[in-house]
Amino acid sequence: MLVKIYHLNCGTLSPLYPRLHSIVYCLLVETDDGLVLVDTGFGVQDYVKPTRMMDIFLKLMGVPCNVEETAIYQVEALGCDPQDVRHIVFTHLHLDHAGGMRDFPNANIHIFKGEFESAMSPRGLVERGCDSAHWAHNPKWVLHDRVDGEWFGFPRLRVLGGNTPDIYLIPLPGHTRGHCGVAIASDHGWLFNCGDAASPFHKEVDPHGYPRDMQPLNILPGWVSRRLIGPHVPDLRRLIQEHGDEVNMFSSHDVYSFEKNLEREITSPLVEV
Repeated sequence: MLVKIYHLNCGTLSPLYPRLHSIVYCLLVETDDGLVLVDTGFGVQDYVKPTRMMDIFLKLMGVPCNVEETAIYQVEALGCDPQDVRHIVFTHLHLDHAGGMRDFPNANIHIFKGEFESAMSPRGLVERGCDSAHWAHNPKWVLHDRVDGEWFGFPRLRVLGGNTPDIYLIPLPGHTRGHCGVAIASDHGWLFNCGDAASPFHKEVDPHGYPRDMQPLNILPGWVSRRLIGPHVPDLRRLIQEHGDEVNMFSSHDVYSFEKNLEREITSPLVEV
């Protein structure tokens, strides 16, 4: 069976301060059980009728509110039926990751049980970065809590049974209590969206070693970035150093990896056997 994986930007972020350009990095995966989205970015209603919380966030982050960047619009632009999006797998439920959930009301929503609990009963300021309007339609939650093995030394939770390709939730708590990465098998190796467990914008939490002139948040103390991101950057750096030929890792706002992967997708589509 052929499987195609698309790299999507489902929300441009261009705040005035700190001055930077970022994205919400999502994936669309063809599987033998329909289409799977990994995170959704912002949704149509976030732009058309935002909650007060969302409206403030969109303005602070300089989001252009371009409906063509929403996941549902991009699914349709690819010639797919939104009804064929049968599953959505979330790294976490912050408002910039989960807004498009409402645009696919019939999809199964796969999430680590700890993240569901974090979103429903948040602790601290960072965990309160969710918008409950995103799940007011009573979605079909599928909570995962059973570790079934290891993935390059990380615990893994299988998402879709025996379907192709293999998709795992990789618990990376810290940004929120239930924050996860999402690993997807491909013939080119693994794609690994590590969510907000890393960032390209500060050397303290950048596992790729981007040049410092590409890191506008170096003005932040390292402890602040580590507190916001969590404790996993050393392990993620080791993953790249030891298995970079097997794992294509990126974080949720990694515009640099997105541009590289998008160029690769255009010149040599990620079609996997």
